[in-house]
Amino acid sequence: MLLDFIRSELAALERDGLVRRPRVIDRVRGPFVTVEGRDVLSFCSNDYLGIGQDPRLLEAARKVEAWGSGSSRSLSGTTRWHARLEEAIAEFKRAPAALLFPSGFTANLGLVSTIADRETRIAADELNHASLIDACRLSRARVEVYSHRDAAAAARALEGDEKRKFLLTDTVFSMDGDLAPLEALRGLGADLVVDDVHGLGVFGPDGRGTTDVPIQTGNLAKAAGSAGGFVVGPRELIELLRSKARSFLFTTAPPPALCAAGIEALRLVREASEPRRRLREHIRRLGAESPIRSVVLGSNEAALAASGRLWELGFLVPAVRPPAVAPGTARLRITVTAMHEPAHVEALLDALEKI
Repeated sequence: MLLDFIRSELAALERDGLVRRPRVIDRVRGPFVTVEGRDVLSFCSNDYLGIGQDPRLLEAARKVEAWGSGSSRSLSGTTRWHARLEEAIAEFKRAPAALLFPSGFTANLGLVSTIADRETRIAADELNHASLIDACRLSRARVEVYSHRDAAAAARALEGDEKRKFLLTDTVFSMDGDLAPLEALRGLGADLVVDDVHGLGVFGPDGRGTTDVPIQTGNLAKAAGSAGGFVVGPRELIELLRSKARSFLFTTAPPPALCAAGIEALRLVREASEPRRRLREHIRRLGAESPIRSVVLGSNEAALAASGRLWELGFLVPAVRPPAVAPGTARLRITVTAMHEPAHVEALLDALEKI
């Protein structure tokens, strides 16, 4: 019976330390969160600039007359707020056009499954985000996975007789926090498609992230502190996705109020030069390339134990385990934000030394 299977699967996850029971957060205040009546320092948020707590996002959302969109975008779900946000995204990323999706995951699914098929070869970094991995599987393309950040291996992965070929990579890798060698990959001569989710707000002039790759995805749920994914690229690409991408066609449109908040969020990202400066200082203190730094501990048990010890010391740093990372590479995934103070980062580093 199905329930027997479910119980068996849960028992196996429990045995391997893979059951997720996230802590319920009652309140967020700067870098602190309140959990079970206790205030702890959070080092696991992707709200890198603190924009997600800016009251101006709520003020922008309140300008919208109704919350729900009530339909898919292709029927009656495209409001003036959706159109305005897409214009704002395209302008922000200095791209010809943009298309809004409910999330970054659905943006990647829609893009890759639309531009790739059985006659396509995709050279993909082995540490790409799960949404890119699933998108490749859905596309039914010939996928050649190359060693992480290895441009020479990427070149070999492109070799083949398929009609269409392109490279697919994160710009900032979500679990390790390291950066893709975009210049070297561009030099291979193939089309380059990137997911710039963790680059937006953090890198580039005015926090625009990568702007010199013609086709890319991103979202407004990290440094922009809002919600929704997007694809930017040539107008012809956006027209094709609007007519063919299944994760766009067959889902209800994001609420117009979220779109209004997203427009305001992009404005705040552009103006966040001082938070970006503070964030860069914290990245330097952390000894990282981006706001993300991983401490790989190996076993699930070791990662859970380390996370529990940090909790006792007043820090929220959840353990990251498979399938988010490869088996045997369970870790603490630490993120810093502009909301942290230098003393907060130093305190975390001291705590890591203790455990």
